[in-house]
Amino acid sequence: MVSAIRLSDYSITPLYNIKAVVQATNISPSTLRAWERRYNMCQPQRTDSGYRLYSDRDIAIIRWLKAQVDAGMSISQAVSWLQNLTQEGNGDRVPTLPDPTGRALESMALAAPSRHEVQSFRNLQGELLEVLLGYDELAADEVLARAFALYPLEQVGDHLIMPVLVEIGEQWQRGKVSVTSEHYATNYLIQRLAALLRAVPNGTHGPIVWIGCAPGEFHEMGALLLAIYLRRAGYQIRYFGSNLAEEDLVAEVRNRQPDMLLFSATTLDAAQSLGLLCDMLAQEDPPRPLIGFGGRAFNLYAELRDEIAGTFLGTTALDAVETIGQRLAQRPAPSRGRSS
Repeated sequence: MVSAIRLSDYSITPLYNIKAVVQATNISPSTLRAWERRYNMCQPQRTDSGYRLYSDRDIAIIRWLKAQVDAGMSISQAVSWLQNLTQEGNGDRVPTLPDPTGRALESMALAAPSRHEVQSFRNLQGELLEVLLGYDELAADEVLARAFALYPLEQVGDHLIMPVLVEIGEQWQRGKVSVTSEHYATNYLIQRLAALLRAVPNGTHGPIVWIGCAPGEFHEMGALLLAIYLRRAGYQIRYFGSNLAEEDLVAEVRNRQPDMLLFSATTLDAAQSLGLLCDMLAQEDPPRPLIGFGGRAFNLYAELRDEIAGTFLGTTALDAVETIGQRLAQRPAPSRGRSS
């Protein structure tokens, strides 16, 4: 059965360089540029540094057109069909397009960074750290724009944003960075990620996943990154932020019955509080949601992982996406209605 996509489900935020588009669509760079020149089928934007960036909607269109060409249609016929579908959208309505391949980035496999890319990320980390501690927002915007132009969002999150955040925290603990500087840098990065979370369309089908921080945990960067990654993977995400309240959360889980709960903890105290919360959730009557957890506390102190009633998701948010997919695939399909 042919699935369908609605273009309005896809963000128009420019995020991906041509390398990421090629990886996501299996189209050659020369073919993509030829299609753009001849048919104007998508309009990538340029950063101040001159990099071309594509949106999720651009990638959805490219994949749809490629699917029609692979099925035997000429590119001119496919573009004409797309234009007809758009005209049938009657003004503000956006057409529904037959799409045998699914969501634009759902099957995009991310390879580990090469040795050259690792060095590039180290350079970017140094630049971003310096400009954030210098309160230079415009320069920080430029560093992130350059990173998003060069690498997929998930690699930027795991290999640039999180390492810089950890380094700032460690410098603060050593007394090399003031509390004010740490707060500025952290809040700048949180605001950028919050904007990305709003820009990525939320899933409308499939598992419902709740994400938040352990009771007493106020560092939400890891949880926020994971919410973005999982939205991009097509899940229905409910993001709750920092410092969840135990009894209230348990009551809401009982009423709403999500498929999975995901928690983050960066400190020992937060990890211990999370242990108590997960014990409360494990005592609930079935059906109970799956529980996953991660964060810096569990990366530094591996023995804590055995004290939580749930699944350790991995040392990075990108690792967590794979673990979550495996756990949800093993979960029997619910036979109940939900209002989550």
